[in-house]
Amino acid sequence: MRISKLSSSERLGRKGQAQAPIDQEKTFIGNLIVIGTSAGGHDALEEIVKDLSTDIPASIIALMHAPVGNEYDLKGFLERFTRIPIVPVRSSERLQNKTMFLLPAGKSASFHRGKIIVEGEAVLDRPVTTINRLFTAAAEAYRERVIGVILSGLLKDGTDGLRAVHEAGGLTIVQNPAGAQYPSMPANAMENLPVTFCLNLSDIGAALELLVRRTAQFETGLAVAMRTLRARASLLMRLAEQSWRNRGTHEFLMNELALLKHDLSSIDDLVRHGLA
Repeated sequence: MRISKLSSSERLGRKGQAQAPIDQEKTFIGNLIVIGTSAGGHDALEEIVKDLSTDIPASIIALMHAPVGNEYDLKGFLERFTRIPIVPVRSSERLQNKTMFLLPAGKSASFHRGKIIVEGEAVLDRPVTTINRLFTAAAEAYRERVIGVILSGLLKDGTDGLRAVHEAGGLTIVQNPAGAQYPSMPANAMENLPVTFCLNLSDIGAALELLVRRTAQFETGLAVAMRTLRARASLLMRLAEQSWRNRGTHEFLMNELALLKHDLSSIDDLVRHGLA
């Protein structure tokens, strides 16, 4: 795979990105989030989808290790915790923003002309590499628009895939191994790889919500409840502390903190004036 020549700021600003043709506007995806997990994945995915809004400007692909032919209803399980449409992919589906796609047990997928295409036959490889193949395919197709996420799991599937995402200019997130039910996958992913963010599970959903909007103004002010503002400010600070490897991301996060501080000051002035 060729390594992206974009600078960090260009990756985050998506300078020079071609506009989608008019007839593809409804299916053009702003970001592609690929999530890989294994043992402990049910609880991890549940925690993440709780924090995803129904207007998230991204298509989300989740792949959880399971034996070929496993019929567990992951869709039904996750729908209890989110209003985002969840679509199991049997053969192929056109990618859409605000939608989560689930891959079948034992299979990976590729991407072509705005579609996700499931492998024709399950590859019974040992060790399993379905996450690696998914992430690599995503990086080749969507490059700097990809955010790769590795959650709880055994062994090290996903490590090479995250590297592909990083080399293509995308962002990489790993669940903090210290809090993972099964830390092997996230711990292996962090070895010899400059992961952009290592986050506690409870922060990953909110971080995705923020990072996919990095080219849009962060909504602040009276429209957002103070409880949400406090949580978002705390998350912004934690992300900023870890973002030094990616200058563009760090600048974006610091700017968001400055804007949040300014807006809170403005609200305080308004309230003081009203009570005077």
